[in-house]
Amino acid sequence: MYILVQHTISDPATTWPRAQVGIASVPAHLKLHLSIPTPDGTTAVCVWEADSIAAVKTYLDPTLGPTAQNTYFEVVNKEGVALPTALQLA
Repeated sequence: MYILVQHTISDPATTWPRAQVGIASVPAHLKLHLSIPTPDGTTAVCVWEADSIAAVKTYLDPTLGPTAQNTYFEVVNKEGVALPTALQLA
């Protein structure tokens, strides 16, 4: 499954160095496809591939630490435009 993580970062000077170290040790069962931060580093979105949201959360929350508030969403598609699969469109 693909998982989008929205990060709200209260201390970019602390969080981003932690993220940089963490990228070097991503477990084999997780794959980071994309990380897109704002210029000031206070907000970012990332797209992961994993078996579950819990798998990403278990790795990412401690890696980034308490200065990053992370919100996790299962998403339909990581590579393009998609419509929600559960929504019946007329």
